[in-house]
Amino acid sequence: MKIINQNLPKCENCAIRNASLFGELETMHLDQARALRSSQVVFSAGEHLYHEGDTPDKAFTLYNGWVSLYKNLEDGSRQILRFALPGDLLCYKTKFNTPLDHSAVALTDTTLCAFPLTRFSEVISELPELSFALSSVSEVTTKRCYGTLTAIASFAAEAKVAYLVLSLFIRELSIKKDAVESIHFPITQEDIADALGLTAIHVNRVIQSLKKRGLIHYENKQIWVPDQEALAEVARTDLDELKMLMVII
Repeated sequence: MKIINQNLPKCENCAIRNASLFGELETMHLDQARALRSSQVVFSAGEHLYHEGDTPDKAFTLYNGWVSLYKNLEDGSRQILRFALPGDLLCYKTKFNTPLDHSAVALTDTTLCAFPLTRFSEVISELPELSFALSSVSEVTTKRCYGTLTAIASFAAEAKVAYLVLSLFIRELSIKKDAVESIHFPITQEDIADALGLTAIHVNRVIQSLKKRGLIHYENKQIWVPDQEALAEVARTDLDELKMLMVII
């Protein structure tokens, strides 16, 4: 872990501002909001941001990289709760000094903006718009989790995998400023299996089937969805609704 305290990027020029907590704030309020941030923290791929049972003193906005949030189960297996992408808020708790109920590990080299939790209550009293922004981000995150949970509970394996791949593809693509077709896709088939309640072997079969049908191109941790509408049909979801959920915060 590396901590950066100087020359931090300005919030008004942040490449992920529209996808993050501060995207809800008017430009006039950014100076107050920026006072919350104490540093940026850099983690290497495979390094844990925190573990279940830790008591955090900071919240984080994911500035770049991918993070997996998960729980270890009693039988030794792992349940991935969600994949965090740039703009996501991690570790924010309304009740300070309470332990976390999950762990988080960096899937890529990852940078986060750090915000001491004690500052939130101080700034909210001066900037009530921040309270609204926190509620809005929490609501969108919950809706995204509900969408994935519905896929896990109700869909067959092919639809589950298609939904997860398409939703992450849309989110990551929307963050990119350059005109790109493919995205870096660092999650493994084991990660997908642990997120969807499948076996890695089953996930591999589904991925190979989607590739053979031309619905995805997936090689060397790069993925491209040439026909999002076709993959949405396999995922049993409305593409426009999914885009609104994944892109807009």
